[in-house]
Amino acid sequence: MSKTKTPFLDTIYHLRTIEQVILYDKIIVISKEEENEAVLFLETEYEKEILEYPGTTPGFNTQAALWAAKTVYLAAQLLLHREHKISELDAILPDYEKEFDASAVLSADLCLRFLPQILDEIRRIDPEDLIIPILEKHLSRFHYSAIGSDLNLENIRFDILQANDCLLQLYIDRIVHRRAIRWTQSDFIKKQLEIGFGDYQKLFWAEL
Repeated sequence: MSKTKTPFLDTIYHLRTIEQVILYDKIIVISKEEENEAVLFLETEYEKEILEYPGTTPGFNTQAALWAAKTVYLAAQLLLHREHKISELDAILPDYEKEFDASAVLSADLCLRFLPQILDEIRRIDPEDLIIPILEKHLSRFHYSAIGSDLNLENIRFDILQANDCLLQLYIDRIVHRRAIRWTQSDFIKKQLEIGFGDYQKLFWAEL
């Protein structure tokens, strides 16, 4: 891999434009300048996406978008680096500790939607990898980004959806688009699908 002065920014740009990650021969520290440039890029991406969002769209959440970008970037780099202890992994991939709302969920999803594929690859390489439960925990909280994956749904909570109509509609739309049948098992989601489909439910999705 040729050297680059902006590995984090380059990775996020590739992820968003061609849905590919860049792997480096070592974990490279993310500079503050790269963080700032990545946030500006992600905000532009967010403004493009919300043009097709229903209803009143939550504003862009800088902190959530940056946290998710760093999480995905570092998780990808850890595909090649297995020497870390669990305490170090917790520090490398910390929880999101800022305000958790629809704005955070949608802003984080710009990058976090690619995390399930990275997680699948980590499981393929080493099913006992210590990074797996950490990433699963992040996705369990930001489960909009995990729709369609094989994430354990036992601890999924849908409170966040009830607080924002835009996020709720996007959530249901993604379930339908990805035909994520496992994600329709909760009574709350079933009810939303019934409302959306009405008498045409079997016509649009016969498996339900």
